[in-house]
Amino acid sequence: MAEIEIRDLTLKKDGRKILDSINLTLGEGITLIAGKNGSGKSLFLRCLKGLESFEGDILIDGKKTDRRERMKRFGLVFQDTNLQIVGATVRKDIAFGAENLKMDERTIRERSESLSQRFGLSYALDKSPRILSGGEKRKLSIAGILIMDASLLLLDEPLANLDYPSVRTLLEALITLKKEKVQIIIVSHEAERLLALTDHTVILKDGRVIWEGRSQDSLSHLRENDVYIPRSASFEDLSWLS
Repeated sequence: MAEIEIRDLTLKKDGRKILDSINLTLGEGITLIAGKNGSGKSLFLRCLKGLESFEGDILIDGKKTDRRERMKRFGLVFQDTNLQIVGATVRKDIAFGAENLKMDERTIRERSESLSQRFGLSYALDKSPRILSGGEKRKLSIAGILIMDASLLLLDEPLANLDYPSVRTLLEALITLKKEKVQIIIVSHEAERLLALTDHTVILKDGRVIWEGRSQDSLSHLRENDVYIPRSASFEDLSWLS
C-alpha cells in the first residue's frame, strides 16, 4: 500500500485561494474528507487525480508525481456516475480503461469476470449499464478503476441520490475493499452514513485543513464545524450495516 504525502497544496482561481496550503499524509484504510458545501472537498479530489493545476507537490512513497502519473495510478469516481459509463455493456464498460492501457486480452477477461462477481454484476455482464441501479452503477465505476491496478480510489459523494438498499450494498462493497487493503479517500457531506467504516477523517473549512485524526475521535470536531452527526450518537452507533 502506497504512502501518499501532500505538501503545501494550494489551488487558486481568479486570484483567490480555493485550497490553501494543505499538508496531509494518507496511510492505509479509508479516509473521509468532510466539511460544509463550498469547503473545497471535491476540488481537492480533482487535484489529487490530476484534473486541476495547483501549487505544491503530491508524493507517492516519497517520490514526487506529475499529473500524468496520477491520472494513471489514481481512480476517481464522480458523483454523477452516468458521466463515466462509456461501454455498451457492463463487460465492455469494466474493460474500457484496461483496453486503453493495452493490457492483454486474457488478463482483461479474467479481471472483468472476477470484478463483476465481487460486485454482484455478473448477471448483467452482457446487458446495458443503463439497467443498473444507482448503487450498481457506482460499483461498476469502481470495478472499471480496479481493473487497472489503481493504487488509490477516490470517491466523490458516493452515496448521493441512492436509496437505502443501494446505500447498504455500496457500503458492503467498501468494507470488502478495505479488507483487501485497497486505499480509499471519500469526499462526502453525509458523514453520519460513512464515518463508522473509515479510519481517518480530515475536516476542510474555507479550503484549509482545520482538523485531522482518527475517525473515532472526530465526532465533536465534525459537529463543531456544522457537519451533521446525530447528537446522541456514538461512533459505533453510526454504522448502517448493524
